Amino acid sequence: MSIQDKSHRGDILVVDDRADNLRLLATMLSEQGYKVRKVIKGEMAFDVAQVNPPDLILLDIFMPTMSGFEVCQQLKADVRTSHIPIIFLSASDEPLDKVKAFAVGGQDYITKPFEINEVLARIEHQLRILRLQQQMQAQNQRLLAEISERLKAEAALRQMNDELDERVRERTAELTHTNQRLQWMGQKLEQSLAQEQELNRLRSRVITTISHEYRTPMAIISSSTGILEDYFDQLTPALRRKHLGRIQGAIQRMLALIDDVVLFNRLEFEPVEVKLAPTCLASVIDNAVTEINGAASPPHPIAVTLQGDYLQPVTDASLVRTVVVNLLSNAVKFSPDQNTMENTIRMIVDCIVD
Repeated sequence: MSIQDKSHRGDILVVDDRADNLRLLATMLSEQGYKVRKVIKGEMAFDVAQVNPPDLILLDIFMPTMSGFEVCQQLKADVRTSHIPIIFLSASDEPLDKVKAFAVGGQDYITKPFEINEVLARIEHQLRILRLQQQMQAQNQRLLAEISERLKAEAALRQMNDELDERVRERTAELTHTNQRLQWMGQKLEQSLAQEQELNRLRSRVITTISHEYRTPMAIISSSTGILEDYFDQLTPALRRKHLGRIQGAIQRMLALIDDVVLFNRLEFEPVEVKLAPTCLASVIDNAVTEINGAASPPHPIAVTLQGDYLQPVTDASLVRTVVVNLLSNAVKFSPDQNTMENTIRMIVDCIVD
């Protein structure tokens, strides 16, 4: 318990082997508001101070059995009593005694006979020092507690900052991934839009082309049927066969155009099943030439030359036939009659090149 928490001015232990000195000091100190405890032996002083440490000890030097110097040494060697200020009381005015008193741990030295005011002043001086020390200790404890709390708060703040930084990094990574995903989706959307626009343009061109292509065979059919209807009896058998052949060729051309439209529609709206198999390219070309000549009136001379070592590719024979028929049909359409149409089909790896 600190001095400030007590109802008296201080708890003083007086140690002197002379009873008159004890009574005198006890009376004077009690009148000044101090709590006084008295012992007449040095060894008793050590025991009392250990059990209930006083605020200050007035200690006589020359006592039987144990001197004041020995009592002071024991008190200062014990952690429970080492902080207690000790004022020596002695009739000796020898410098050596004073030096020894301070050497063993005493805080002050009063020579007997003493003046009461001097004793009170020296006691109050030591108690004031003790109060200041206790205040400093209390302040130091509060300061250490504040420092500990601040260190805890700083550690908690650092942890919160680290957690926040980690969350920011995770969120940044998520946003970066999302942004990249959105960019990728945007690019895909742009590509899809571009493909859709290109498909629309292709669709328009195909519709325009087919509409134009339909007019020619329709005109042929209309012309030949009109001639047969109006002049059938007047036409020779050869001319009748000619016009019938033209009608059949026009019909075959229209059927080919319908096949192209169906194939284009399948490519646009559903996957086309490709049936891969070893294919004899020469046989496919011969069948295509036969089909073209069967539709043409009169038949158009067609010469096809195959080049390359890879003449039996693994491919879809039906799709290859459609491509070759279209290529040869266009060649026949725009070639002069009776002129031999020469075509070279060259195989490069897996591709057919005309």
